[in-house]
Amino acid sequence: MSVSIGLVLIPIFLIGIAFGLGIIEFSPQGGSIFVQSLQNTKDEILDLAQGKTIINESLDKANTSVGEATEESSKKLDNVIKYAQKKVNPSQADENKPEFDVQQIEYLVHELTNQERKNYGLSQLAFNSEIMQIARGHSLDMASREYFAHETPEGFTPSDRAEQSGYSCQKIVGLLIYSGIAENIFQGYLFDSYYTVNGEITSYDWNTEEEIAKTTVDGWMNSPGHRENILTEVFDREGIGVEITQDYKVYVTQNFC
Repeated sequence: MSVSIGLVLIPIFLIGIAFGLGIIEFSPQGGSIFVQSLQNTKDEILDLAQGKTIINESLDKANTSVGEATEESSKKLDNVIKYAQKKVNPSQADENKPEFDVQQIEYLVHELTNQERKNYGLSQLAFNSEIMQIARGHSLDMASREYFAHETPEGFTPSDRAEQSGYSCQKIVGLLIYSGIAENIFQGYLFDSYYTVNGEITSYDWNTEEEIAKTTVDGWMNSPGHRENILTEVFDREGIGVEITQDYKVYVTQNFC
């Protein structure tokens, strides 16, 4: 799933007021971004005229297009679906299981993301430790409470989680203010397939850390919403968070600013 950053349109005669109030400032970042909706413009302009902060965390209604699995990856997950219905004996499952370094997977996802941006002539994203903590927190929460969504069961959005952590992200392009963090999420497995004898799992075809990272980024690039986030020109930093569960699920969260 993916969510995109929100925006507010401001008339030119109010820009001076906004600068005087310290609401916006000049940004060296330029470029273009694809946007999907204008929300609450009238109320936000009125707030600006009254001296109120107009930055609007508007990811609540953001794009949530789903495209996590390509046709190829869907075929590879046929056995994974069967696996999820089985009760696994941990001693059997862990016998030949390799060690997985979640920090290395995070690094590889970051590198592959920047390679995709480079392929399209875009600047590289810096790896931001504050955004990383937000992303890790969401992956851990999804894994712990067994859900897969941008919003938590309580309804907290990516921008809500950023605000709770004390992190603020604002982008200005022309007359537009972009506020909040964007997000991609992915859920996969540590393996491609498994083998059974008399109905009991005996071994797994384990993925490598490189394969997990590549499957994640390839899945995002094959989905319009995720791809748009990765290739958004004005983003200049990101954080990746990976969590692995005891039943070999992998949760990946990617947040952008």
